[in-house]
Amino acid sequence: MVSETLKDAPRLLARVARAYARRLGQCGTTAKGVFWKDETWQQRRFQRMLEAFDPTDACQGGISINDLGCGYGAFFHCLSELPVMTESSYIGYDITEEMVRACRVHIRDPRARFVRHMWATEIADYSFACGTFNLTGGAGDAEWRAYVEESLRHLWGQTTKALAFNMLRIDEFERFDGLYYIDPEELTAFCRTLPEAQVIMIDERPMPDVTYFLRRTRD
Repeated sequence: MVSETLKDAPRLLARVARAYARRLGQCGTTAKGVFWKDETWQQRRFQRMLEAFDPTDACQGGISINDLGCGYGAFFHCLSELPVMTESSYIGYDITEEMVRACRVHIRDPRARFVRHMWATEIADYSFACGTFNLTGGAGDAEWRAYVEESLRHLWGQTTKALAFNMLRIDEFERFDGLYYIDPEELTAFCRTLPEAQVIMIDERPMPDVTYFLRRTRD
């Protein structure tokens, strides 16, 4: 079931979608096209995301993946040649029509499909949200925090093994208007309220991010 907070997402995310469409038009299918600093820092974040996979899955594949906020499909490119994608499936979700169109034009891999949606519609073994919640489109912190928490709650509910995502730290020296910064301890406390979640937080300094891994623990 989707909460009322997520049902209000089209209104909240309209300006964000327009910002990404403009940026893609200006910078193309590059790291800068999705507001990353450069490809090097983008790839460093992707490499960290890969640590979410169970070692057996990483070697053998045969798993399913949700990627919320897939942009132009850069994370799938990172995954595509790895053993984890052997007989695996991937769904990339994005709010921006132009991003989804770019994915469909440039990625013809049968293991991947791309959907314009504001939340994950299918259950997967692993879910990712890399840089997804950084740009607020001018929303207030309280409203954006409620949206982020509900998005994570829903994405966790669509995940059977592990969820990985990253956020910007509030104590970062250089901060910019229109971006959302979190108190890592507060977000960790929220994540620990999610059912069956073992929570790991990694400070990524000198990058401005914190990475979270949530793994299912069942008695």
